[in-house]
Amino acid sequence: MLDKPVDVFDREVEWGDLAEFARSARGGLRIAVVYGRRRQGKSYLLRRLAESTGGLYHLATEQTETIAVRRFSRSLATWAGLPEGALGFDDWEQALAGAVQMMARTSGAHGSPPLLILDEFPYLSRETPGLPSLLQGLYDEFGPGASSRQPPMRIVLCGSAISVMSDLLAGTKALRGRGALELRVKPFGFREARAYWGIGNTRTAFLHNALIGGTPGYRELVPQPQVPEHTDDLGEWLAHNVLRPAVPLFTEADRVVHEDPKLRDTAIYGSLMAAIAAGESSPAKIAGLLGRQTSSLTHQLRMLESTGFVRHEQDLLLQRRPVITVADPVIRLHHLVIEPYLADLEAGEAEQVWHEVRHTVASKILGPHFEAMATEWITRFARADADLRVGPTGQTTVPCREHRTGHEVDIVSLRRGARPRTAGAPIAFLGEAKARDRRPGLAELARLEHIRDLLTASGHDASEAVLGLFSTTGFTEDLVAESARRGDGLLLAGLDRLYGLA
Repeated sequence: MLDKPVDVFDREVEWGDLAEFARSARGGLRIAVVYGRRRQGKSYLLRRLAESTGGLYHLATEQTETIAVRRFSRSLATWAGLPEGALGFDDWEQALAGAVQMMARTSGAHGSPPLLILDEFPYLSRETPGLPSLLQGLYDEFGPGASSRQPPMRIVLCGSAISVMSDLLAGTKALRGRGALELRVKPFGFREARAYWGIGNTRTAFLHNALIGGTPGYRELVPQPQVPEHTDDLGEWLAHNVLRPAVPLFTEADRVVHEDPKLRDTAIYGSLMAAIAAGESSPAKIAGLLGRQTSSLTHQLRMLESTGFVRHEQDLLLQRRPVITVADPVIRLHHLVIEPYLADLEAGEAEQVWHEVRHTVASKILGPHFEAMATEWITRFARADADLRVGPTGQTTVPCREHRTGHEVDIVSLRRGARPRTAGAPIAFLGEAKARDRRPGLAELARLEHIRDLLTASGHDASEAVLGLFSTTGFTEDLVAESARRGDGLLLAGLDRLYGLA
């Protein structure tokens, strides 16, 4: 296994997958597809992989096919130690075949198979739509299924246009069934983001993550990457680093959405993102707000989900319409703070705007984000931190005749091995997450106990379900005492515990 370079932060899993693919001694040409939104560190990771294996990393640009082939020829010649104009390929068919044949005769660093990385592949395929078919032909000729044993060779295709990259190995596409690795590089989780930005105070880390998220490249876009430790100073930091028209993050949300080639109707996609960010979570309500029929927005909502801008979260227990939420905090901040107050922000009144929108931030940003953090903790860290083993995890609404309404449950987990939305699915965990000044107490615990009884009465085995309360401000003394009395049956988690510090 290749050691991960010391300058690559985190990405242990991603590096392990890429290193295994690059170092595998299995014969023949093998193809990997790597994708993710911009600024996730894909290119940085792949450059380090090429350096570690002696491979060729080539970054494509938006140019015509003739110039793109010429640039690739120069990259290949430089890699091979040849004069700059030694390779003169006429088109991509010649260039790729020549590269494979040339590189297959060499061995990379540490005995690694030859590695070719084509970054920003969508730029190339846009000018040359048949490029995936050319790679298919190379795979069929030099891949593991070729008639004669071929020497090992590796190609990585990388791109930020998720709609293009995720489609390469799908359905009836040319490369379907020919990918040995499909890797999506996502933003850092909340724990990794805190460490990456170097924030010590967990309250500040939570607020920062709720507003900026875990995209590593955002740190390079702010004039002051050092985040203040005290929460009272965070507003001033945001005003200077995010809420100023002169800084890149101010318009980042517009750029990342509109750069995907399949999101062409900027007006409708912008309106959809604004409605979802404001809290409309059902397709019917979103369509009603836009004055459209629900069916007329099905394609657009699916595109936003496939490109990673929104999440469709199904009710874990019941067959209902999905709950739709914004996936990127910066996009949510843009539609709730920047766009509605654009004139004020352009007039240099960022600090005044930040003071004015605090209620909106607390209700529409901090609350939903804390629920998402608590859910991530349950699925990623609860086993190690609290000896809590759970299966599928999500949200649900439990009907209640007594209150003539449904109880929304922030976090519900099934037992391991159980299947969502099946009759009588056993419940392993019920939780509620509160991002507010008032500390949760026995009343919140009683609500969870009532919900557990309702689930048991409806046929679910919830008798042994662990109850959990999450809070950004701690818990009342009587609830803490009750937790100590009950032991493992009641879980309390504040920010320090979520961040692994308690």
